[in-house]
Amino acid sequence: MRFGFRYDSLRKLQRRCYLLINIFLNIYSLAWRLALPILKRARRTSFGWQERVLQKSPPGPFDLWIQAASGGESLLTNMVLEELAKTLDATKKHKILITSGTKEGVDSLNKGREKQATNHLEIEVAYFPFDAPFLMEKAFSLYSPRLVIILETELWPAFLITAKKNAVPVFLINGRMSDKSAGTYKRFSRFFHSYGPDRIWAISELDQKRFAKVMGEEKVELMHNIKFDRITPMPNKNKNKKLLDLLPQDKPFILLGSIRKEEEDKIIATIKIILSARPDITIGVFPKHITRAEIWQDTLKSHNIKSSKRSQISKENPPEKVIIWDVFGELAEAYNLAQTTFVGGSLVNLGGQNFLEPLVFGLQPIIGPYWRNFGWVGRDIVTIGLVTEVDNENTLATVLLDRLDQPVDRELILAQVQQYFEPKKGGTHFVCQKITEKLHLIKNT
Repeated sequence: MRFGFRYDSLRKLQRRCYLLINIFLNIYSLAWRLALPILKRARRTSFGWQERVLQKSPPGPFDLWIQAASGGESLLTNMVLEELAKTLDATKKHKILITSGTKEGVDSLNKGREKQATNHLEIEVAYFPFDAPFLMEKAFSLYSPRLVIILETELWPAFLITAKKNAVPVFLINGRMSDKSAGTYKRFSRFFHSYGPDRIWAISELDQKRFAKVMGEEKVELMHNIKFDRITPMPNKNKNKKLLDLLPQDKPFILLGSIRKEEEDKIIATIKIILSARPDITIGVFPKHITRAEIWQDTLKSHNIKSSKRSQISKENPPEKVIIWDVFGELAEAYNLAQTTFVGGSLVNLGGQNFLEPLVFGLQPIIGPYWRNFGWVGRDIVTIGLVTEVDNENTLATVLLDRLDQPVDRELILAQVQQYFEPKKGGTHFVCQKITEKLHLIKNT
């Protein structure tokens, strides 16, 4: 009798959960139908509209669907593809769909696809469909993926529910979850226990604990951050001649990378101090979102600072003292040309942007005090001097100017980079092995 009572209670609970999910999906669908006309007019979401609403889509079925939220995740996706080309069976064809929700992400994925053209990998790139339940149902029907991979944290409810309904396993790799996000997700832990990713590999013990509380401890394991695998010292890397020709010869070049909207006023103050002290300097500004290039140019003009957009520079139209980068994908190579650099998202409380990339070229980055998103790197990176932390825009300007007068031993820096990061590598190979094993298991069942 006791067993029967428990069984009946379980069935009632399942029916109740099923009913609640259906109610949620109906309300969620209605919200999306109301939102779509607005999103169509919005600049950022108007890019790739036909793919976002599946009026146009690459043909399935796909062995693998990898979702990269934006530009940063797309770079990691390209690394995964490069490693998958080695771990997947080269005697068989593998169809892979890679998607992103932003233009920057899609552009990066397209560049990665060109580099990974092989006989056994057939790669398609598309915009990630809007998470409307009726669109996700159509997406899984069109794409028919065997396995879904999510980079870092991209937890769309209709996407997860539809994957579960279609019995498609979901892996979340390079998982990270901020304290703020963990607090939000915990409110929906019942949902994520039932519909969250089947397996999660987190990049730190703190992230592992947060995912475990939300998704279930049995689903979560640790891995090395894929981003560590990108830290490969390049002492003899040739400078990009195309970019080099953009810059005035024999003049210092300061790079201000991944600048966020919220810190623009502080960066403009920094630029004014630098140009006042050293009018011979060229400054490259890389907005985090290149759609803000026009705003940057207007704002600088209001401060009587002349600027040029990167896309408009030519022999006939040489650059002004400030170059605003409105072309995606050139930040890494620009670091190789800079005498010193600041990496943004860190002068105000935004969590920071990727300050590891300049280190590849023996360039010690300067950052602000707010870099919690990269806490997994370890505070030691500041302590040993590979990264310099400043408190405000005035100190930033001072340190940038001082760096121009202090010759840097890049070979020594590269040796320190190698020593610090080598034990932290291997994440890309690890997750690609897991993906390959899972695909092999699925194909043989």
